[in-house]
Amino acid sequence: MPLNSSARGALMDLAAERRRPNEPHEPVTREAYRTVSREFVRAVGAAQMTLRASGRPDEAARLGGVTWHALRHTFASRLVAAGVDLRTVQELGGWKILSMVQRYAHLSPGHLVAAVEKIVAAPRWPSVER
Repeated sequence: MPLNSSARGALMDLAAERRRPNEPHEPVTREAYRTVSREFVRAVGAAQMTLRASGRPDEAARLGGVTWHALRHTFASRLVAAGVDLRTVQELGGWKILSMVQRYAHLSPGHLVAAVEKIVAAPRWPSVER
């Protein structure tokens, strides 16, 4: 799975037990998906506790409902909002059918307005004489 530099850097920071820390293609974890998913839930809970303890309960509340699986929605939506085509999003997310990508890649109406606005600056076709 390709990662951007920000995500890769965060995972590298977490991978203290890697055998070859300078090898960029070494997996960050060899744990099963379920194990990683459980650890994610624990990490979100720990982050909420830290935020509450530091007097930031509103920020802690924003993490309520954040799940490992919900990140797929965010991933797809942000890729589409950044202009990545749906076939590429499908490949990156591992979805077998395009309709699943469309389900995950729901966007706000503002993105639809921006999309149709693009034709304003597009080159004009030659006028057709009748």
